[in-house]
Amino acid sequence: MKTRGSMRYTLILCILVAVTACNEKKPAAKEAASLPESVVFSSASLYPEGVDWDAPNKRFLVTSIHTGVVGSVTPDGKYSVFAQDPKMVSAVGIRIDAARDRVLVCNSDPGASKFSSKDTSGKLAALAAFQLSTGKLLKYVELTQDKKDGHFCNDIAIDKDGTAYITDSFSPQIYKVDPNYAVSVLINDKAFSGNSFNLNGIVIKDNFLIVAKMNSGQLFKIPLDDPKSFSEVALKDKLEGADGLLWADDGSLIVIANNNAHVGIPASAATNASIKLTSSDGWKTASVVGKSPTGDVFATTGVLVNGRPYAIYAMLHVLFNPKTEKHLDQFTIKQQGSESNTSLVFSPARIPGNNGDGGIDF
Repeated sequence: MKTRGSMRYTLILCILVAVTACNEKKPAAKEAASLPESVVFSSASLYPEGVDWDAPNKRFLVTSIHTGVVGSVTPDGKYSVFAQDPKMVSAVGIRIDAARDRVLVCNSDPGASKFSSKDTSGKLAALAAFQLSTGKLLKYVELTQDKKDGHFCNDIAIDKDGTAYITDSFSPQIYKVDPNYAVSVLINDKAFSGNSFNLNGIVIKDNFLIVAKMNSGQLFKIPLDDPKSFSEVALKDKLEGADGLLWADDGSLIVIANNNAHVGIPASAATNASIKLTSSDGWKTASVVGKSPTGDVFATTGVLVNGRPYAIYAMLHVLFNPKTEKHLDQFTIKQQGSESNTSLVFSPARIPGNNGDGGIDF
């Protein structure tokens, strides 16, 4: 039987343990709240197309269309080179696979890199794997040996077992790269064909992929156990300029879109925005439930950080413009949606056309 004194001691000990536990949680909460709405960083002529969040090291990793490097950006905007290799022409899509201490990066050549050549321009589709802990190149694989047709390694989704699925924007196919870097074609279909940039953003969920077709604004659902049975996600309005895709914590899909002319998107489409979609039937259909305009910044893709969506403002319309005389040296990673609400709530969409330009107002 415990004495009153021992009971009092036990009670005090329990209180101290509880207080200590609470104090241990405070730094993480403070850290989550300290990430600014806009992270501005500088690197001459970088033009970063891809972005991902390296949670263990509390930094963004960004790619570069113009220089082919992979860079690190801290929340306070300090940029440094994370990885580079002579094989890299334009570093495009990027996906961190922390469980395997690696970073997968698409290597392509849209003709706007300082390393572009007639042998690779519009033809290059390769995957580089860098070690997350060191930046060292672990593996480099060509996704196709076909140099006659156009190819462009664009975006990457990684399954739980380490299998990567990769879109090709210039050829109507999706590649599959297993954890041992064996390459195969998951699907090749003329439905993914078109002018300029076609398949672009890609995400994985359960046992299916969702991919975006940029020039047409279509989304496709592709079952991994039967890729040929893919279907188009029925949308009331096409999302012209659909670029990056990311799943939100609430199960919704965020589409980051831009309507720049170099990918064949008409200015009237007015899709410079991050658009939030939901589905009640397993992505047979989807509805727009919110929109966060980005402006003319050529936002390409994004990533969730502590439940908040951030998009990279790549400014590629400046890079691709042949009349550009002075290139940019400052770029932004910016939070999307409601800046006063950390639970990823976009402003509700009104009826399309209410703002007089045919777009979705909110």
